[in-house]
Amino acid sequence: MTEPQRILPLPLHLANQIAAGEVIERPASVVKELIENSLDAGATDITIHIEGAGSKLIRIKDNGHGIHPDDLPLALSRHATSKLTSTEQLSHIASLGFRGEALPSIASIAQLTLSSKQPNNEHAWQYDASHETSHPTTHPDGTTIEIRDLFFNVPARRHFLKGDKTELNHIVTTLHRLALSQFKTGFHGQLSASNNLKLPAAKTNEQRQQRIAKICGKTFLNNSLYIKQSYDDIELHGWVATAEGHRPQTDVHYFFINGRVIRDRVINHAIRQAYADYIPDGRYPAFVLYLTMPLDRLDINVHPTKHEVRFRDARLIHGLINKALSDALSQKGEIKDRSEPEKQAQQDLLKPIPTSDPAAPQSTIAETKQNYERASPSTASSDTNFGTAVALLEERYLLTRTQEQHLLLDIQTAERQLRQQQFQHAIDNNTLSSRPILVPIKLTMTAQEIKALDLQQTSLQQFGFAYNLNDDQLHITAIPSLFAQCHLPQLFKNLAQEVKAETDSAHLRRILQQLLPVLTIQTLEQALQILPQLSELPITQKWVRALDNETLKRLF
Repeated sequence: MTEPQRILPLPLHLANQIAAGEVIERPASVVKELIENSLDAGATDITIHIEGAGSKLIRIKDNGHGIHPDDLPLALSRHATSKLTSTEQLSHIASLGFRGEALPSIASIAQLTLSSKQPNNEHAWQYDASHETSHPTTHPDGTTIEIRDLFFNVPARRHFLKGDKTELNHIVTTLHRLALSQFKTGFHGQLSASNNLKLPAAKTNEQRQQRIAKICGKTFLNNSLYIKQSYDDIELHGWVATAEGHRPQTDVHYFFINGRVIRDRVINHAIRQAYADYIPDGRYPAFVLYLTMPLDRLDINVHPTKHEVRFRDARLIHGLINKALSDALSQKGEIKDRSEPEKQAQQDLLKPIPTSDPAAPQSTIAETKQNYERASPSTASSDTNFGTAVALLEERYLLTRTQEQHLLLDIQTAERQLRQQQFQHAIDNNTLSSRPILVPIKLTMTAQEIKALDLQQTSLQQFGFAYNLNDDQLHITAIPSLFAQCHLPQLFKNLAQEVKAETDSAHLRRILQQLLPVLTIQTLEQALQILPQLSELPITQKWVRALDNETLKRLF
């Protein structure tokens, strides 16, 4: 039987290498840690030089406040930091780094040289971590950290690195995240022989949009909407893609909390849920979002990479994000349509054309219905008895083709009727569901509006609305699910104008039916998603017109 081993403290160098395994996964991890240090030092300009996809050389130079000469060796000691001095500060930490592990971990697996100069010091100093020596040098105000031969003494880690192209892509992704989190800082450098980084500081809104377009692409910017929403001392703002801006991959998923890039399941679920009714399966939303909140409302000391957080009130955060995106996506009219050539072509196609014989007979609804029944099986693109979809006109009218004729469907009118029918069916069958609002919406109303909503509060509760009234404030806490896509401030103002003291339940139901939201159709794909539901509606000339050959001939 072998003698049991005694418990011994790890040698410092080995402990640092183990810590490096948690913090430094690949060259991109080094770039992240070093640039975060530069940002914490107040740098407004950062230069990056990469050779061999980071395995050979990583050099980060900044114009921050620098490091005191006496602190250069200490900067490479474990758990030494200028950002924390007490336990109380840990719950209010605002800096990107604070553990004091990154530099000593990197120094244990690479050749590290640290050069720095503070503005008030006459000379700059350089510290060589391998030889633990320092000497005066020439250097402008700020700090340069040079990392050579990454993982030179840990061959197993180097073996698991991917090819240069893959590792460089990880570095570029890291730089993009950092650049989107810090608009006021310029990022420049040479990432490879053919890859130059040029991102000047972005201080104006136009400059910020230019940076977003350069990183996320002009397509994203041209199909995005700027949003801003707050609750108490929490604010969410940023850019979200419209429903038409969905992508085949998650390459434009950027979410920042207090300037730190975050990956969180609560956040991801809130975003996916908001987009669920707007984008096809297998496609993904795109967003660049920023959440600012008090430091004591979250814990960032969860994982060494600090990519994960723990919220004090995760439901509140989920509700705020989901509501902000849902409101933006439901307000289609506020989203600028940038596909002008296609839109103009649709407008030209639907210009009014006088008929030669206004009194000429039209196909009757009965004839139209017979033609539906005689139509050939529809294609997979439409999959309805309305035939094959041909085009969407004026973001409202769907042109389809059967064997005998063309049909023109007023999708907007049809969807309104469908919603009203669903609303009535839910009332008749007592299945009207209500959706709670996790972050109550506060609206300022006039005294007359408050009075009207107060008189009808009990009646509106029967339809799934829940709200509280306080002086001139309306606090909305729940709405019927069928009204989830409404612009709620306008909905309640319209309600306050329509209802009166004598408004009974039947009249209130009719008012609500008229206020039901109607989704604006902007693409043919959206129209096709709605089309199968229209089979529930009775076919009338209010939303279907038959265009047989005789009718078409009369137009010319």
